[in-house]
Amino acid sequence: MPLLTLIRHGESVWNGERRIQGNQNPGLSPRGRRQSDLLVSSLQRTGIHPVAVYTSPLRRAADTAEQIAAVFAVPLVRDPALCEMRLGQWEGMTVTEIQAAHPGAYEGWLADPLAHPAPDGEHLDTFFARVTDCVGRIERAHPDGHVFVVSHGGVIKAVLCHVLGLAPRALFRIKQDNTAISRVEVGGGSRRVLLVNDTCHLTDAADLVPRDVLTDAEDAPAV
Repeated sequence: MPLLTLIRHGESVWNGERRIQGNQNPGLSPRGRRQSDLLVSSLQRTGIHPVAVYTSPLRRAADTAEQIAAVFAVPLVRDPALCEMRLGQWEGMTVTEIQAAHPGAYEGWLADPLAHPAPDGEHLDTFFARVTDCVGRIERAHPDGHVFVVSHGGVIKAVLCHVLGLAPRALFRIKQDNTAISRVEVGGGSRRVLLVNDTCHLTDAADLVPRDVLTDAEDAPAV
């Protein structure tokens, strides 16, 4: 039965600026690179050896995935279906800029992204379908293996909703921090969530504790 370890990328430059990324392609910040180094060390200590690493081709995920694949000496597969949700006009804007330009729209999106989509963004059902189709392809390609999937917060939340049988609009009820690890069991008619949003590898590095870009106040402290 396939196991998927779901890994969110480290903090990007735009995460640090509280700027909406979507399918834009900023790289990791210095904090994000340090988070990723600790993540990789933690994965090595688990004793789990993946058969492959799948990744979003966007830099903030792919850089970490390349590091993981090299450490474990396994194939690296870049799949565009693992890219973050496209967020249209909001991409490149800070949360504060969105709130000023479209009062109430951002809050509505967080509360119900199906009823309040980002303007010109990807429809939630379309996004959910491409992510779950990708999970199905991974299941079929590795029916008895453990696969690491390095992707984005929205993608990982969609996978967790899928495994839990939640509607896509429940996306933002699940928290997924930078370099957080989640794990699911799929295939064979059985789907179970085994782990969600584990950032224990950052516990001893107080300055690297993730910040929730979606919901933290703009002046929230970094630690």
